[in-house]
Amino acid sequence: MNDWHSDFVTAIKEELKDEKVEIKQEEYLSKEPLRIDVIIIKKEKDVKINKKIGQIFKRYNIIEYKSPDDYVSIDDYFKGLGYVYLYKSIMNAYDRSRKEVDDIKIDELTLTFVCSNLPKKLMSFLEEHKIKLDNSDNGVYYIDNEWIPVQIIVLSELEDVEENYPLMVLSNNMHFRNAIEKVFSSINEAKEYDNKIRLIEAAFRIDPGIVSEVIKMYADRLSEEQMKYVINNLKEANFKIYTEEELKKSMEKGIEKGFEKGMENLVIRLLKKKFNDIPEKYIKLIEDADKKTLLQIADNIFEINKIEDIEKYIVN
Repeated sequence: MNDWHSDFVTAIKEELKDEKVEIKQEEYLSKEPLRIDVIIIKKEKDVKINKKIGQIFKRYNIIEYKSPDDYVSIDDYFKGLGYVYLYKSIMNAYDRSRKEVDDIKIDELTLTFVCSNLPKKLMSFLEEHKIKLDNSDNGVYYIDNEWIPVQIIVLSELEDVEENYPLMVLSNNMHFRNAIEKVFSSINEAKEYDNKIRLIEAAFRIDPGIVSEVIKMYADRLSEEQMKYVINNLKEANFKIYTEEELKKSMEKGIEKGFEKGMENLVIRLLKKKFNDIPEKYIKLIEDADKKTLLQIADNIFEINKIEDIEKYIVN
């Protein structure tokens, strides 16, 4: 599933994973097919959000996200306000099983727009109509004079990599590379793989060159299991990390260093990058091969189209 809205859902979940909130991707507003395609973040009354992007959050928070090739228009602004008022008037309160009159208070709601670039036409429109804009934090614009708190988060302008890296990888942010590096350095447990891989796949659509460079840079820092998971998942998403020329250069570099003892490990590693998985039988053959045999495999790396091809070099 490679759609920007779902990628943003992943990013906002990663961004707020340590906060005590409930995040829902979409919500039906009635028994009829009336549905708002936004994110609903709910929290208990006394829970405080530490992240800057959630400073305005109250009990019910509506988020409208725009993909990198889209923007927040004037009509989108009013549509977002409409979503909030519909939610207030139709949905039942957080802790109630049925709707009651005014059980969701207007002062318990907020509205957030998230976009890649500053919506200049909307900004001009709001200023013309005396709607005050306050850019208190880089990338976060607060709008006053509305009945509810409203903010616009501009992803390309966010600067705090440590805090906002999951969102920063969804745009051509000036700290994009640092944000990608943070994604990799923050992979600690297997349960985190899926969300992190989703962010890496999204980042590939922003700048595949930078992401490829970072993946190669972290190749030695990630465990074999982590690196295999990353490459396999990106391969399934049709993202190619290593070219045949890079495989050959990497092999030649290892040979030139003269690491005779570790040469079989280098051959195994590069073959794994090429074929993703190597049966134990062939790993044992490579580990038992002498330097001459390993050199033959290196010299003929382009002729090895399937793992079984290495048998002819080892036998000979």
